[in-house]
Amino acid sequence: MQSWMIGMVSGTIFVGWWPFLPSSVWCVLFAAIALVALCWRTVAARVACGLACGCFLGLAHGTVLLQHRLVDACVGVPLVVTGTVSSLPTESRMLNGGLRQRFEFSVRDISPSRCVGPSKLILSYYGDHKIRPADEWQFEVKLRKPWGLANPGSFNVQVWLAQRGVDGVGSVRKSSETRQEPQISSLFVKHHRLRQAISERIARLDLNPEVIGILRAITVADKAGIDHQLWFLFQQFGINHLLVISGLHIGMIAGVGYLLGGIVQRLFFTTGFLSGCMPGALALLLASLYSALAGFSLPTQRALCMLSCFVIAALTARRSGASRNLLMAATVVLVLNPLAAIGSGFWLSFGAVAALLWLAKWQQGMGSIRRLFHTHGFMSLVMLPLGALFFGGGSLVAMLANLLMIPLIGVVVVPLALLALVTFLCGWPLESILWQLAGWPLEQILPWAKGLSSLGGTWLYFPLTANLPQVLAGIVAVSLLMLPGKGLLKLLVPILALPLLLPPSTPSKPPSLDTRVTVLDVGQGTAVVVRSGGHVLVYDTGGGNPDGMNMGSMVILPFLQLQGVNVLDTLVISHPDLDHSAGAKDVLAALPVDRLRFGGDGFQYGRGRPCIAGESWRWPGGQVFQFLSPAIETTRSSNDSSCVLQIEVGDYRFLLPGDIDNERERTLVRYWGETLSSEWLLAAHHGSKTSSSLAFLKHTRPQTAVISSGYANRFGHPHPSVTQRLQGTDVSLYHTAAEGALEFKIVPGEALEVSAYREIYQRYWM
Repeated sequence: MQSWMIGMVSGTIFVGWWPFLPSSVWCVLFAAIALVALCWRTVAARVACGLACGCFLGLAHGTVLLQHRLVDACVGVPLVVTGTVSSLPTESRMLNGGLRQRFEFSVRDISPSRCVGPSKLILSYYGDHKIRPADEWQFEVKLRKPWGLANPGSFNVQVWLAQRGVDGVGSVRKSSETRQEPQISSLFVKHHRLRQAISERIARLDLNPEVIGILRAITVADKAGIDHQLWFLFQQFGINHLLVISGLHIGMIAGVGYLLGGIVQRLFFTTGFLSGCMPGALALLLASLYSALAGFSLPTQRALCMLSCFVIAALTARRSGASRNLLMAATVVLVLNPLAAIGSGFWLSFGAVAALLWLAKWQQGMGSIRRLFHTHGFMSLVMLPLGALFFGGGSLVAMLANLLMIPLIGVVVVPLALLALVTFLCGWPLESILWQLAGWPLEQILPWAKGLSSLGGTWLYFPLTANLPQVLAGIVAVSLLMLPGKGLLKLLVPILALPLLLPPSTPSKPPSLDTRVTVLDVGQGTAVVVRSGGHVLVYDTGGGNPDGMNMGSMVILPFLQLQGVNVLDTLVISHPDLDHSAGAKDVLAALPVDRLRFGGDGFQYGRGRPCIAGESWRWPGGQVFQFLSPAIETTRSSNDSSCVLQIEVGDYRFLLPGDIDNERERTLVRYWGETLSSEWLLAAHHGSKTSSSLAFLKHTRPQTAVISSGYANRFGHPHPSVTQRLQGTDVSLYHTAAEGALEFKIVPGEALEVSAYREIYQRYWM
């Protein structure tokens, strides 16, 4: 059985990383291989059978997933969908102060009929109605395929969308909603309404908003109150796992269930069947209820599967090994969701438990206090290589922080919050006091944590970048370090750990003209990174919320860290529009910047100066940078205030024009004339019809052009007329929305090398 599960897990994970899916005929082939393998009883045959079953399951699931995807012809087309709200809506405030409610929507009917197929959507609603789970609605929507930004070093939201089986993403058109007659909804959908009622009650508490956000997260897994600053604060201390209802929380609640079950058993069931099953049954019941509050997330599924194995084995008087239970839990999780392993959550969840099980083998005879410190020290060290792989860094104080916070959250905050929840559901007046007691420790600790975080430096959270071999070597090093005694194997620890701990270095080379220009995929915005040797220029920082989630922290900084960049030669913010400048504050806070230039009003940066036409500078390798616009003028629009930057690499020129329109293009043509000629062009204003005029293209004469815009964006960028003009001039045209991050390598005397991230990191579900 264990051999079969190993094959099953391996096969299912393997299919999840295929770049494309073969025809469904292969499903029949895999099924036939599995049946043939059953004829033998060897270990190899059982592994082969499981492997074929896993491939069959992964291929069948992937085929159905792609068949339900929104078709290209229906992207951006007004559609009418009828169905049920099937998740807890997440509320967030927009920059204009408006409220956005985002939720899963189970489709029952879709019109026109040519667009039938999607069964699960994620919709954003900006109207006045309160969206509640299990309600029936009819919406007019505009949808796009489940898409995400594709960049080296940063999270691709398509992983999350694929795991949840989302077939389309979109927004409800204003004043188009119609409430429908309620249909029979499943109990699974209706339980989200209870979660919403509990979350709303917590939101009304007279507590610090951040404490309220934490209580909502650990009670009903509503992370609407967890902004990126609070998440990063917890990440710096290595305790952000406490903000997610995970196996740790489920295990603690199961422990409470075992304790209560033992008491009930001794008081009421001294004989009979119930005398033996009460502790396990109550533990499983409480764990299941808490998992339901969490929406049955992946970590809770794993914890429930393992707990069920232990309880069932105990009831049937069978031996139940922990490693076998972990393997069985992985099998069940992948059967329920064959794409569970494409995200970091699967590996972190199962990896943490596997590490704890391995460590337990070497803790025989240890005292309780020593075992406690030994366990926390081991897990904090294990998280350094894992954090380098998934998060780009690791906490150096995780051991101490977890020693304090795990007991505090697990023994005080969570039990009090759940007790307050019970009193709330029962209508008892004591619930308000219990909520206050649950939040009080957090209110005391948060100011101290923020104070320590504000000290800066890398003593709290150390940036780490590593590839998979380095991570595996680091994990082996930590495992060897924790072995008892002073064996010779421990001599390998520093050798294995050194590649992970050493900062990434660029081979020392004399300055040269070899240059890489990377146009990052930041959706409806712009971010370009120019690198040569140790010199780096960033042109624009993408969109988002300057005080919240933005492309600076989500895309640019992870990319720069992956490249080993720790200082910027130049940062150019072309103009103040948020789709170009939202990430500037985060980039300036994270990295030293030698030269800051900006277009338009730049008082918010506190330093630097406006870019002025004619300013130029040179890198040691010979690359020449020059601003072509704006000149010193009294009035100009925000778009026309854009810093137009030309980069000369030998005889090759790159032109970055920001968001200038055709009038400013004509001005540039009149003033600069033939100097405007550039082999490589970033299409102005994301391919808007007001830019990339024919006269401008005739003078720039680009051979390669890039359009940086969002997939199926509401502005219609790039405009078809711009695409036609570019293609009509025999230009090689690239688009970040379709190809992800684009890197162009120019080496004098050689042809331009182009690499697209979506071609390198190709998966069938992307």
